[in-house]
Amino acid sequence: MASRCKNPSAALLVTVAGLLLVRTAAADDIDVPLCQAPSAGNVRVVTGAPYTALGTSETVTTLPDGNRVVRQNHIRLWRDSGGRTRSEISLSSIAGTPPVELHTTVTVIDDPAARQRYMLRPGENVAVTVPILPCRSEASLEPDLTVGPPRPANLPLLVSSPVALGERKVNGETVAGRRIEATLPAGAAGNPQPIRMSAEQWYGKDLQVVIEATYEDPRTGETRYRLSDIARGEPDAHLFQVPDNYVKQPARH
Repeated sequence: MASRCKNPSAALLVTVAGLLLVRTAAADDIDVPLCQAPSAGNVRVVTGAPYTALGTSETVTTLPDGNRVVRQNHIRLWRDSGGRTRSEISLSSIAGTPPVELHTTVTVIDDPAARQRYMLRPGENVAVTVPILPCRSEASLEPDLTVGPPRPANLPLLVSSPVALGERKVNGETVAGRRIEATLPAGAAGNPQPIRMSAEQWYGKDLQVVIEATYEDPRTGETRYRLSDIARGEPDAHLFQVPDNYVKQPARH
C-alpha cells in the first residue's frame, strides 16, 4: 500500500495517518462543520458513543518462490463521549517495496475541542502537535473508503464507484459493507500490465467505526483489519490528556 520510502519517520507518519483514518467517524452534537471531500488535517468526529477496542492489521505478502511474509500491527483505541480519541499503535513494519521495519509504538491523542493532535514521544517527554479540522458527516451516510485502496501520488489511478454489500453481524455489531476497486493503467508506473487493487470495509452502524476491512494490492499483498475486544463505556479521562511533564512542540514540515 505504501510506496518506497527512504525516511522511516516519514513512513511512520503516513502509516499512523492511515490507521487513524480507519477509526474516525461522524459526529452529531459537537459544533463542527459537515465533512467535505477528504483532505489533509480533516478528522471526522463521533460523540456520545464511548468505547475501548483493539484493532489488528495483518499483511500477507506472497513471494515469487511461494514463501509468505506475514506482518502484524496492532492499535489500541479509546474514545470518550466528547469525541476525544487515544490510539496506541504498535508497528512492526510498514508494507512497501521493500517493507520498512520499525518495531515501535506510537501514541496519538486527538482533541476536537482543542483542534489538536498530539503524538507522544515518551523517551523525550515531548508531545508533537498537529492542527486538525474536526468535521461531521450525515449519520445516514455509509462511510467512504479514504483508507483504501492505495492511491499513489501523481499516478492515474482509476477508482470504481462503491458497491454496497448489505448488512451482517460481526462481534455482536451490526455492520454495513462497501467495496471499491481501483486500476493502475499499464505503463503508469513502469508496469507492462494493469495493476488491480480493491478495498472492502464493514462499518459498525452503532459505534460508527470500521469493524472489518480487507485491502488487496499485488504489489504488497493482502491486508486484513479487524476490531475486537470491544468494550462500551467511558474511558478514564486522563487517557486523553498530555502528561504534565511533557513539552508540546509543533510538528516540523
